[in-house]
Amino acid sequence: MIGIKNYIIETLVIIGVLTLLLYSSNPVIYSDSGRYLNGSLHDPPLYSTIIALIQFIFGSLNAVIIFQTLFIGFSIIYFSRTVVFYFNLDLIIKSIIVLSLSLPIIQFYSNLLTEPISYAFSLLFVSFAIKLIYDLNIRNLFWYSFFVIAMLLTRNQFIFLYPVILLFYLGILFLNSKKKKLYLLIVSFLSIFFAHNAVINFNKYIKKDFLENKTVFDSNKGIFFFTFIDAIYVSSNKDIKLFENQNLRNTVDKIFKEVENKKASIQYYDNRGHFSSSLKKIRYYSDTLLEDLASQENTTIINLKKEISIKLITANYKTYIKHIFKKFYDSTWLFVFVPLFMMLASLIGFIKYKTKYSLLILFLSIFTISNHSVIYLFGRVQPRYFIYTDFILLIFIFITFVFFFKKMKNTII
Repeated sequence: MIGIKNYIIETLVIIGVLTLLLYSSNPVIYSDSGRYLNGSLHDPPLYSTIIALIQFIFGSLNAVIIFQTLFIGFSIIYFSRTVVFYFNLDLIIKSIIVLSLSLPIIQFYSNLLTEPISYAFSLLFVSFAIKLIYDLNIRNLFWYSFFVIAMLLTRNQFIFLYPVILLFYLGILFLNSKKKKLYLLIVSFLSIFFAHNAVINFNKYIKKDFLENKTVFDSNKGIFFFTFIDAIYVSSNKDIKLFENQNLRNTVDKIFKEVENKKASIQYYDNRGHFSSSLKKIRYYSDTLLEDLASQENTTIINLKKEISIKLITANYKTYIKHIFKKFYDSTWLFVFVPLFMMLASLIGFIKYKTKYSLLILFLSIFTISNHSVIYLFGRVQPRYFIYTDFILLIFIFITFVFFFKKMKNTII
């Protein structure tokens, strides 16, 4: 009876996952799904490799959905058991945590996109971050490093993990000043760096024929893909004087005239939906012009976007900074300001008291802010890009309140 009670939540998670799969295990295909089915070089190779491997073994995309759904279920179980063990939480609190973490998967479990598997990786990543804080050993460090590499090889978005883990390791060293611990953390960080880059470069090497034959349009990816749209959005026709190349100047002039004609610049801003429509107008009109210009100049679209972005943002940096803060505020501002205050409070507590829990909250708040910042600066703002951090942060806000009320109750008694 005691054994059944200990695993009742895990049993319910498994039942829930199987229910979802019985309802439907058919893959939901999006326009971006083709990138993973074809193994695009613009994306890290892990998810496309998993798809190819499962298709080779089982001959069906349904097997991919079954795998990623079961993997999410496992990650929720592992995460919940980790926090229950280290923070001594009761069955009711554990149930609330599991229910909260299960809500996102109902919507995206069957999507043939990186979100499901990335969500699972993020839960396991944080689980081993907790274990490292409370029990720094080689085994926990290995699995923490493994899931960092897995995340980096799943989405380019996770490049923000490098500064996050560097700060996290510094925090751990602050608690554990032994030389042996320092060497372990250095080896871990270097292993992550070399393993990540080695796999990325190997993937490019085995697909070098594609690289040699790609068109200028194929090279329309990179950190300036969306930064270019922001640059055009915050600028105006008066900025064409910044460009000395006549062909480039003429192209930018055409883009600005079309943006003005469609009222898609920042001066016509009225709400966040308007910027979303401006993004599409700028993107689809400019890509055709830049593709033609790239052919004329014997370069790539992304190189043109880089040059245009740097010049326009440099000339309009005040407006650009305001625009970025507007993106913060208009999307999920609560998950920027709340972790910011949590970061400041936990930093003070960590420096003053050197507690492990304050380091954990500091880590989670930096993890969340970094994820949001990367999206606001270099990507398109979509809620599904924030699930990897925001739900975990909510869980620990809840756990912190539980601790607070327990302490209050004990004080009153």
